[in-house]
Amino acid sequence: MTWTYSQSTGELSENGRLVGKGYSGTQGGRNNPAMQSVPNIGPIPQGTYTIGAPHDTTTHGPYVMRLTPIPGSVTFGRNGFLIHGDNRRHDASQGCIIMGPQIRQKIWASGDHRLQVTK
Repeated sequence: MTWTYSQSTGELSENGRLVGKGYSGTQGGRNNPAMQSVPNIGPIPQGTYTIGAPHDTTTHGPYVMRLTPIPGSVTFGRNGFLIHGDNRRHDASQGCIIMGPQIRQKIWASGDHRLQVTK
């Protein structure tokens, strides 16, 4: 059982079933797989990540989950990926996955803490 996030559509699925839609990246990198290697612009790189326990932050708000790439993942030297909420300008991502609060809660409550990022 794995969560899957599509870089190009922003769709999040659980075991092949669409659960929600968000985005990753900013400006021309938003949901643009061709820019996954561009720091602070492109979407989260393709690969497999472990989803960390939710916590609250002053920067990214409540119920933030850290994404840790599994060993051997190619992240192009990028790091610090999270799943967190949006801001009022709808430009909250520099590579993090942006999802609403109910979706984030559902991810953690599922007990499945692995995410596959695909093109």
